[in-house]
Amino acid sequence: MALSDTKLRSINDKPYSGAPEVTDGDGLSVRITPNGTITFQFRFRWNGKPVRLSIGRYPATSLKEARVVVGEMRELYLKGLNPKNYFAKQDGELTLKECLDQWWGKYVETLKPNTQTLYKSVVYNTMYTEFPDAPVVNIPVSAWVRFFDKQEKKNGKKARVLLLQLRSVMNWCISRQLIPSCEVLKLSVKTIGKKPDVGSRVLTYTELAKIWLALENNKIVSSNKVLHQLLLLWGARLSELRLATAGEFNMDDLIWTVPAEHSKMGNLIRRPVFDQVKPYIERLLSSDNDVLFPGQELDKSIDRSSANLYMKKLRDVIDIPGWRTHDFRRSLVTNLSGEGVMPHVTEKMLGHELGGVMAVYNKHDWLVEQKEAYELYADKIFWHVKQLG
Repeated sequence: MALSDTKLRSINDKPYSGAPEVTDGDGLSVRITPNGTITFQFRFRWNGKPVRLSIGRYPATSLKEARVVVGEMRELYLKGLNPKNYFAKQDGELTLKECLDQWWGKYVETLKPNTQTLYKSVVYNTMYTEFPDAPVVNIPVSAWVRFFDKQEKKNGKKARVLLLQLRSVMNWCISRQLIPSCEVLKLSVKTIGKKPDVGSRVLTYTELAKIWLALENNKIVSSNKVLHQLLLLWGARLSELRLATAGEFNMDDLIWTVPAEHSKMGNLIRRPVFDQVKPYIERLLSSDNDVLFPGQELDKSIDRSSANLYMKKLRDVIDIPGWRTHDFRRSLVTNLSGEGVMPHVTEKMLGHELGGVMAVYNKHDWLVEQKEAYELYADKIFWHVKQLG
C-alpha cells in the first residue's frame, strides 16, 4: 500500500501498535517505532544480500523528498553502483567543507576583518559540518531544499542571507575550476526565507536629545559613552569611529580622515572636526593613547559586540520605540535635508562616494558646507536637550 502524508501525520509521535514496516514503492518504506518515530529507508539487494539504507526521519524529511531521494538511489542501482555511494566522496571531488576551506584561505582572508567575521558567522559556522562525506557535485537539489527548509524554521532572514553567500562560495569555486557545478545554484533566492528588513526609522530632534541625555547621564565609565555621543553628532558608521586612532585627526586644519581600511566601501572619507565635537576630540587626544576608544586593553579598540551591548542596555531605559544606532545616519540626512542642506553634502557626510561622472572627476569633499551642516544639526539637538532639561 502506498504511503500518504495523511497517514504519516496520524502516526508521527503517537503511540503505535501496527506493523513495524510499511512499504511505499520502488524500494521505499518506513520503519515505525512503538512511540511513533518514522524513518524512511530504501530496501535493495546487493551482492545477493538484503540491505536497508536509512534516508531520514519524518517530518524533517517529507514523503515527497524521500521519494525523490529513492528515485536517485535507484538510478545508481540500475547503473550497477551501490546506493550507499549516494553521498560517497570520489577521488578529486571536493566536499562542502573542502570548498569552504579553499574559499576561506584564498579569498576571505584577503578581505577586511569585519567582512571575515560576517562570513564566518553566517556561512562558515552554519555550513562547515553539513554533508561531511559528500562531493558537492553529488549533493542533489532536494538535499539543499531540505537543509534550507530547516534554516527557514530557525530564522527566515538568515536563511536567505545564507543562501546568497553560499551561492557566492560555490560560484567562486566554479570560477576557479575547483568543482564543475553545484545544485544549490538552482535554488532561487526569492523562494528561500525572508527579505532582510530595510531600515526606515528617522529619529526626531527631540528623540535624539533624549538619547543624548541618556548617554550624558549614564554612570558607567566607558569609551562607549563618548563613542556613541560622537556617532550621534557625526552620523558615521560604528566601525569608522570605533577603530579611529589619534593620527586620523588633523587638529590644525580640523579634519578627521577615515582611512580606506576602516571604511565599509573601501574609500577614504574626510569629515570636518566641527565646533561641537572639537572639545571631545581634544580630550581624547590629550590621553596620549593612539587608540581613541579602547576596550579592556588600552592598545585595542573596543569591540563591536561590546558597543552593541552598551546601546542595547541604554535602549531599555529610554522611552523611544524601535530604534538602533545605525538610525543616527538616516536621521542626520533626513533632518538636514529638511533644513535645506544639499544632497551632495549629506552624501559626503555619510562617507558615500558620489555617483556617475562626479565619482570619477569630482574629488571635492565640501568640508566647509559639511561643517556648517554639522553645526546646524548639533545646535538643533542641543536646543532640544535644553528644553528637556
